[in-house]
This record gives sequence, structure tokens and C-alpha cells, in this order.
Amino acid sequence: MKSIRRLFAIMLVATPLLAAQGVQPVLNPSETAFLRDQARRIVESARLAPGQTRGQWRNATPYTLHVPGGNMGYPAFWVRDAVMMLGGDFISPKELEGWIRLMSTAMQGPEDWHVRPGVVVPAYTVPDHIDLNGKPSFYPGSYETGSKQGGYPFGKYPPLDDNFYFLKAVYEYWTMTHRLALFRSVVKTSFGRIKLADLCEHVYKAAPADPATGLVTAGDVKRENAKDWGFCDGEFKSGKLLFPSILKYIAAQEMAELFRASGEKGKASEYQREAAQIKGSIPKVFFHSTRNAGEGWLYSATGVGHQPDVWGSAFAVWSGVVEGRVAEQISRALVRAFQERTAVREGCVREILTTDPANHGGWQGSIIKLGTYQNGGYWGTPAGWYIAAMDRADHRAAVQMAQEYIRFLKDNRRPGGTAEAWEWFNPDTGGHNNPLYVATVALPYLSLKEAGLLK
Repeated sequence: MKSIRRLFAIMLVATPLLAAQGVQPVLNPSETAFLRDQARRIVESARLAPGQTRGQWRNATPYTLHVPGGNMGYPAFWVRDAVMMLGGDFISPKELEGWIRLMSTAMQGPEDWHVRPGVVVPAYTVPDHIDLNGKPSFYPGSYETGSKQGGYPFGKYPPLDDNFYFLKAVYEYWTMTHRLALFRSVVKTSFGRIKLADLCEHVYKAAPADPATGLVTAGDVKRENAKDWGFCDGEFKSGKLLFPSILKYIAAQEMAELFRASGEKGKASEYQREAAQIKGSIPKVFFHSTRNAGEGWLYSATGVGHQPDVWGSAFAVWSGVVEGRVAEQISRALVRAFQERTAVREGCVREILTTDPANHGGWQGSIIKLGTYQNGGYWGTPAGWYIAAMDRADHRAAVQMAQEYIRFLKDNRRPGGTAEAWEWFNPDTGGHNNPLYVATVALPYLSLKEAGLLK
């Protein structure tokens, strides 16, 4: 019965489109083994047991945590970074349950928190990160947990993605354990005790959305300065937003499956309808053809940030939220950007094309220096999405990029054999930051594995 239920889940939820197409692996067995070994090493480097001390930092929570990188460049529990480690066997169910309980106790309660004039944490918001003392920090830019967090340039409201990553964590726990006991249980929060399933529904509905499309939205940047998701928290965007809308689609699919497994068919149907609405809206709202016939991109936002979104386009194809002709056109655009080196160097990926005219190859509005970090740095984080999405149109190009990515890791190893795995780097300037960054290696491995591209 458990195996049948799991098979049903695989058929229904947002599994990568590529996995069902019988594609060939992009890495040979030795390259795959190397990548898996590197992922394991770097995930382990970021582990902090309860009470464990690393330098000046100590995990004072009762839970085993993983920080974003083994160098302690981000000494806190980052929700999205942690969830990006799931999908394989790197994190145990027991540890994941601890994460879910920690996030539940740290999230905002049923009332908005008016931090100070112009800074508001909406009800049921999941923190951006949780300090190692267990206290929540809802905004990027600091480890502040009190009234000094948020505001310009980091937003009136917290980033719009973490709620959906919380739901992904709950779903992944179910797929790992094949048990619904936690989902059905009552969990402790800062505002009392609540059934986890009910809490998930509140969390899902917290992000602002356009009723006609289901897409996540944000207001004027001067008033809100929205952060659509954490890997763009130095950028300004407004209107309907691509990346958190993809995350919402995935969350709706997975909530439908959780409620279906729980025997609540009405709720399952409601979330399935929401997923269908979002899936139908994304290509209509965000897709734009290019001057090259048969190619196109998904744009990052409909207001500020109305630019081709390299990561978001690859993620959309990988996740299956776009299919058919639109997915084919995006795949071909990704191939061209890889071959012409306008998006990819050494197997790592920029967020924005070097040829984008809005701001000389940078985001339209950014607090980040051009050519660095989120505004022109090259990241390994989305490499798996990009390779898998590109494989749809050109397997040879996908293999070439995968091998370049492996070479990047091998060419930048420490004496013990572990890759530097920088968070980002720029081969033109030599700039780089934060070695042993988990998402640089673990997420590409997990993404390619999920897409069926690793043998």
C-alpha cells in the first residue's frame, strides 16, 4: 500500500518534466560518483548538532541544523537553503522533523506584526532565517530579531518565498517517511498549539496573490521594495512575480497530494485547481518570444524587473510548470545563452543575461555592484535546473555544460579533495565569495537526480 501511494504521489505532484522523457544521463558513472561525494562532503561540513560550537557560533536550539555553508559565512538556519538540501538521503527524517518544528515555533502568529512604520511582517510569515538561538529574523541583510530588521533596502515585507519552502519541507517529510502522523499532529508555535495541516493552509495563503491568475504579486518598489525570493534579495521587483509563483504552483500540487493522502478529497481538489490556475497563467503572463525564431524567455516580473529571468526560466522547465511549445522555446533560448556565453561560464549561471539592455547586463534595480553576487556573479546553485531544461532541446549541449560544471569543481579543490564550492564567482574579475556553499553542489546533484539525468 505504501509503495502504491508513493507511486501515485510521483505521478501527481510537480516532478520534473524531464524525468518522464527517457533521456540519457549527462554524466558518466565516475562523474556522478564524484558529484555525489562532493555534495555529501559539503552538506556534512554545514551540519551543527545541538550544542555544537563552530568558531564563535553555537547551536543553542534542541535540533540538529544545517547552515548554508561549511565556512559559517551565514551563521544561521536559512529556510530556503536548508530545504534545498532535501530530495536525497543527505538529511534524515528526524532532522527534518526538527526543522519543521523549529520553523513552526519561529513563524509569525495570526496577526500582522507592525515592526515599525513602513515595516510589516504579515500573519503566518515564515522567517527568512532563524538565528542559532532559535529567534526569527524575517528580513535579509542582518541577524536582527527585533525592531531594527527590515525596511529599505530590504523591504516593507519579508521575502515571498520562504512560506512555500516551509510547505516543501512538510511534503518532503511525508515522502521520506510515508507517514502522515506529523501532518495530522498538533505542533507548538509562538502563539499556541495548532494542527500542522491547518498551519500549512495558513502559510500557503499568506503571500499576496492576484485572484484572476493565482500569481504572487508585489506593489510599487518605492513603497514595498519586494523581494520575490531570497536569491534576489538585493534586487527590486514589482507587479506579478515569476519565481515565487512557480514555488506556489509546486506547493499547491504538493498540498493537494498531502490532503488526498489524508482522505480530504475536497481540499485536495481545491489545491489542484489552484495549481492548474497558476500553471495556465505563468506562460500567458511571463513568456516573451525573442528575435530568434522558436526561442523565448520567462520574464521575472511584470513591473520593475521586467527582464528575462535565466534561473526562473530554467526552473520553470525543470519543475514542469511550463510544457509543450513554451518549454521547447525556453530550452532553445537556454541553449543559445550557454553556447554564446551570455548566461553560463564554467558550468555556473548568472541570474541575468550579459546582453540584457535594461542595466548593462544587470538587474534593472539593484543594490548590488554589477558583476558581483546576484547582479552578475556566476552560481552553481541553478546548474542542475539549467542543464535539465537545456537537455530538452540539445542533449549534447547539456552534457557539455554538465562536464564544464564538474571540471569547475575539480579544478578548484582543497588539499583534502573537497571543492571550494563558492557561493558565486566571476571568472572575468577573479572575485568569489563563501566557499563550501551547500547549494552550489547539493542542489545541482539533487536536481539532476530528480530529472533522471544521473545514472
